[in-house]
Amino acid sequence: MASDNAAGTTTESESFLKALYMGHIEDDLLFPFPEPAPDVKETVDAFVDACKDFYAANVDSVKIDAEHFFPRDVVAGFGALGAMGMTIPEEYGGAGFGATAYCRTMEQIGPLDSSAAIVIGAHQSIGLKPLLLFGTDEQKRKWLPDLATGKLVAAFCLTEPEAGSDAGSLKTTAIYDSSTDEYILNGTKQWISNGGFAKFFSVFARVPGAEGEKDKHKEIICFAVLTNEDGTLPGLTRGVEEKKLGLCGSSTCQIIFENCRVPAANVLGGKGHGFKVAVETLNTGRTSLGAGSVGGSKWMLKLAIEHATQRRQFKTRIADFEIIRHKITKMAAETYALESMVYLTAGLIDRGITDYSIEGACCKVFGTEILWRNINEALQISGGNGFMNEYPYGRALRDSRVNMIFEGTNEILRLFVVLSGMKEVGDNLKEVQSALKSPLAERGILTEYAKKRMKGVLTKDKLSKVHPSLAPEADQVAHYAGVFANAVDTLLRKHGKKVIDKEYQHERLADVLIDLYAQIATLARVTHAIGKKGEEKALGEIEIARWFCHVARRRIVGNLKSLERNRDELTTRISDRLYEAGGYPYDLWA
Repeated sequence: MASDNAAGTTTESESFLKALYMGHIEDDLLFPFPEPAPDVKETVDAFVDACKDFYAANVDSVKIDAEHFFPRDVVAGFGALGAMGMTIPEEYGGAGFGATAYCRTMEQIGPLDSSAAIVIGAHQSIGLKPLLLFGTDEQKRKWLPDLATGKLVAAFCLTEPEAGSDAGSLKTTAIYDSSTDEYILNGTKQWISNGGFAKFFSVFARVPGAEGEKDKHKEIICFAVLTNEDGTLPGLTRGVEEKKLGLCGSSTCQIIFENCRVPAANVLGGKGHGFKVAVETLNTGRTSLGAGSVGGSKWMLKLAIEHATQRRQFKTRIADFEIIRHKITKMAAETYALESMVYLTAGLIDRGITDYSIEGACCKVFGTEILWRNINEALQISGGNGFMNEYPYGRALRDSRVNMIFEGTNEILRLFVVLSGMKEVGDNLKEVQSALKSPLAERGILTEYAKKRMKGVLTKDKLSKVHPSLAPEADQVAHYAGVFANAVDTLLRKHGKKVIDKEYQHERLADVLIDLYAQIATLARVTHAIGKKGEEKALGEIEIARWFCHVARRRIVGNLKSLERNRDELTTRISDRLYEAGGYPYDLWA
């Protein structure tokens, strides 16, 4: 299954959102909105149905949650189904799913059992991904077939007690022993999903370099560490299973290396490239987290509607109260926008777009926060029932909370999407600054830049292919895309290198970008829907798009205004006082 794209074509292009930072709207990347080919849809639907049947016959989620244990025979059963090898190419024994097919499957599996989704996702989205992305053909042929069947379950070993989002501060070391052509690993990895039973570990360690080496990232190497068939390996110890707030059935523990020897042939991606391996692995896995959030949000919306239309108060369905109508509409509109973002991003990946790191991060941030809100709203609509353990809301709330933390906290990812995009703008500004040194020779660059500055915004690009019925929304989005690009440019020119520390502004810009991408994806999708079934039959989607764009615009306007008029200095002073006091210093009774 080489491509999920209906046309079956492959192209390579720059990131859509990085182009947006430069003031360009790349319409050709949006239209037509990606749709899976009929044979892909048929295959995925059949596969999902098989997974659901297997789940119904073999998985007791309540028992798994209560006993804090995911049955190993169920893991083996998922392997026999092919669920552990979805993303692995057919030539290595996998199903060869593209991004769209994988996202759809994870969307459907997630609501069945979150712990099951973690077992499968931690195995494929990150655990074996370094091998898939950076392994040699020999390495792939050696290990991928057993990973595809679940004979080998994979885990991703990056986080340490002192190194979470800051992957560059790893303390685990790998010392090369030339006498045996092996590396000796020492260190502790923390919060490793699948850690209690995995037999294949993607491990990141630091090979100490020469004294005075400036780029410490170059010291990091990724290793494939394999246990024996019984799960043991000299020098590798599994810590006790963590007792967690949620995802109680998934295995999470420390992996401790004490003089653990690993063949040099097990290096993935080459020496000095471990940091790149880690970053690109995480970048590729985030879109599927957004897909899981789509599935969970749809489930919560269904439960909320079922309860609201059946429950009566004051001789009226609670569904008819306007406050409940607003909650239901908001849940549906945000779920629609998220689904549009996820499958636009997955479609871009399947078309061969090589840089989708910002898009994937936006899907993860937007998706995990929407899922959290939707579960909370569904619980609220359910009233007292929602607080009872016999209903699914409590477990869903606990299980979903970690989504905003792992694979990059949402705070770190907001900084990532802004600083990554700013780099593109900064490089452009360097070209302008260079031109100023010889203005006559480079007058073309300066003239073009001056024209843009005089216009007040850095783009007049339009969403020209959006259906005419949504022209006001398309014009609004294009306008604020220009304002956003101008704001980034202004911030960079104002602060220069110090812009990296302006996190109050980063958060605002990140939220603007996420809202822009959500609207753009929604408009592209609704345009596609109108083209397929006409305006009348697509009216529900048209109205959802209008509702969401209206609400998103209000958020965007607020964030853009706050770039200039804010209480950031006051925020800093207040937090400093609280830090100094070590808590709340204003107790009325003190």
